[in-house]
Amino acid sequence: MAEGPAQSAPPSTDAALEPSDPLSALNMAFREAYAARRDAVLASMGPVIAQIDDQLILRRGGQRLVGPARTRRYHELKVVTHVPLALHVLLSGRRGPMDAATRERLAGIRRLITSALEGLERRGFTQEQSTRQRRILEASAAILEQALAGDGVSAEALSAYTRAQVPDILRNAEDAARDQIETMHATIEAWKQQMTPEELDRLRAVVAVSHTARPGNVALQYFSVTLGETWEGRFDQEDLQPGKRVLASETSFDEAAAFSLLATHVLDASVGTRFFGEEIRLERDLLADAAERILARMFHKEPEPPATPDTPANR
Repeated sequence: MAEGPAQSAPPSTDAALEPSDPLSALNMAFREAYAARRDAVLASMGPVIAQIDDQLILRRGGQRLVGPARTRRYHELKVVTHVPLALHVLLSGRRGPMDAATRERLAGIRRLITSALEGLERRGFTQEQSTRQRRILEASAAILEQALAGDGVSAEALSAYTRAQVPDILRNAEDAARDQIETMHATIEAWKQQMTPEELDRLRAVVAVSHTARPGNVALQYFSVTLGETWEGRFDQEDLQPGKRVLASETSFDEAAAFSLLATHVLDASVGTRFFGEEIRLERDLLADAAERILARMFHKEPEPPATPDTPANR
């Protein structure tokens, strides 16, 4: 009986270089050299500010100063705003009887709403704010009672509840944004008073953000205005530009990582200019241009430019 062709071994799925490979050691040496230079760049930069959660952090010379970016009022308003959103998520799109876990979760939220209502007057809201929070919480308690008394609520009842909350939710959002902007402004202006004109010209900022919250981020908008960057309001996604003084850090809410991003941006601009004659070349994948050419040939099409307000998609 004739033997079939010899079976070749399947290709390895591990493409990484072995630690003992000289190229692996060479790559590590590159990373260490780059990190050392980045740290030196950060140390030589002018004043830099990071906004991380509720704090603003200024590094200026050998100083590290911390100030508030928000007050407790910001969080109080946002928590109440989240209640209708949570109930919509839990009560919408249901098929069949409510399961025990959802019923228990809704009962727990109802108890928490009751406790929140009892302590509402002690929080120092303005009269209008207090009335607004009570209106949201009481309406939420009512829809919960209806859901728990039966087996959920109808789509019509839930839709009516949701629509009724929108005006108060938007007012809470505006009050929360005002709290952050005014708090940040007071902190930043106090710091600016201590800076020389040269330091003000060199001042940079980085904001720690989650990806989905990045467009129109309050702190990014504030820094864009106060540092004289291009400001696109709520549509601003902080596209990277040469000499950008305001950056978003999506990788981490860690202070060291946020400041490291600023230094990386400055160092990459220098390297990109020297090697490629383009300051922001390293702000996109080094393989990006080659990938675009290869894909255009492979699929016989060209990439589409970003949509603008004049393109049909946005009309």
